Amino acid sequence: MIVDYEELMYKNVVWHSYEIYYKDFEKALEDFNEKLVKAKLTVNGPLFYGLNNIPRDEIMQVDIYMPVQQSFVAKDTDLNFQSYFYIDNMIMTRITGDFETKTELAYDKLLKYSMENDYNIISPMYHVVRGDDEIQWVELKAKIYSEADFEEDLEEEAEFWDTLLNS
Repeated sequence: MIVDYEELMYKNVVWHSYEIYYKDFEKALEDFNEKLVKAKLTVNGPLFYGLNNIPRDEIMQVDIYMPVQQSFVAKDTDLNFQSYFYIDNMIMTRITGDFETKTELAYDKLLKYSMENDYNIISPMYHVVRGDDEIQWVELKAKIYSEADFEEDLEEEAEFWDTLLNS
């Protein structure tokens, strides 16, 4: 199932970029966790990451994010900080179980859905890690945009400026 009109919205987000061999992703997660601990940050939301490329050569370019309670991060940490992280107009699907196999199928599902609906995916594929003691799942999200939306936005902006300049 694909869900429309999803978003990512968090306050006080730290992140770090990695370029790694795909089998070393767990090591990157461990490194990121060590950075959080060293910076004495308090987690305040789910871990999520954006896959910035299709790892055809088995090299991943990934940004790993974590919302935290603190409203700043010391400059001597190896983490980037932003007060707000917000992306709207996303499509989403969920994965449970065999994540490695099902992730590729979920990518295909999102891509097929976007093509069938004349959408362009204009963001990395975001993976939001969720769960509890009983079940874990990942939400795969991507920002979409359509040419029809673009044309509609241009028309609305032209009307706005016409009204403003002619009043």
